[in-house]
Amino acid sequence: MAAPTTEGQNTPITGLGSRSVASGCYPFASPRCGLSDTYCQCADGRFYDYNGKMGCNPPAAIVAESVTGIPGYTCT
Repeated sequence: MAAPTTEGQNTPITGLGSRSVASGCYPFASPRCGLSDTYCQCADGRFYDYNGKMGCNPPAAIVAESVTGIPGYTCT
């Protein structure tokens, strides 16, 4: 998997972002860019709702095809 990008000051959730999960998805938030909620960033490049019971293993419903498609994202 590619290293996290610095596009828009995106911030992985400390401690959780490095976990190895079967889904290939990791917790993601970007408060500086208007995202106060946590999402799952997955190997397929899509962003999904964070699963309240299991985190990102598996993630919940798809939210966007890319970070810029997440509602409320303000960095470009």
